[in-house]
Amino acid sequence: MASFTEETLRTRTRRMADMENSTFITDAELRDYINAAIAELHDIVVEKYEDYYLKTSTSMDLSTGDTFDLPNDFYKALGVDLDVGGNTYSIANYSFQERNRHNTTAYSGDRLYAHTQYHIQGDSIKFIPTSSSGTALLYYVPVATQFSGPDFSNKEIKSIIPGYEDYVCVTATIACLMKEESDTRIHMARKAEIRARIESSAGKRNAGDSYAITDIDVGRGAGMDFHY
Repeated sequence: MASFTEETLRTRTRRMADMENSTFITDAELRDYINAAIAELHDIVVEKYEDYYLKTSTSMDLSTGDTFDLPNDFYKALGVDLDVGGNTYSIANYSFQERNRHNTTAYSGDRLYAHTQYHIQGDSIKFIPTSSSGTALLYYVPVATQFSGPDFSNKEIKSIIPGYEDYVCVTATIACLMKEESDTRIHMARKAEIRARIESSAGKRNAGDSYAITDIDVGRGAGMDFHY
């Protein structure tokens, strides 16, 4: 990742739009365009499933409850680890239709960790069965970083891959020209080229290895059969 100041992105966008000496687009309005472009780029990279943006939550003690608040910057869940007695297991998520699958005596006993699952519900993460124990840790993708605050020059963002900032600038440029009712066709074509390059290069972060089928049972422990 590289660091870019808002001033740098704003200057490059104004230059690209041929608005360096124009006040038609205010700095506040250009910030909105840049933030929207950053969010758009964020989605493109996230959809490549290469873990460019990875964070972990604080630990969740399942003995204290089955529902916990998600981090404020939560966007998408990547997985959940469950630590039970010093052993760590990767647990699966369940669908909303499966929310009552463990509400029978068939799932009681001292190996409940083998059936513990999670589900993202609104601003919370819920675990089943309700009698689960252990400490859970959520791995997740955060929301896109955005510029904010009264200072329009010194703010810095560190979540853009070097070279991908062109996508942000050309996207913001198109928004500027659309407001001006100017021709955007050249910039739309340039945006399509940049996006194609990003989608091609971002999709394989570990360029030295070939892809392989993921073994979903690795790390889930013995007896962790989720097909009933």
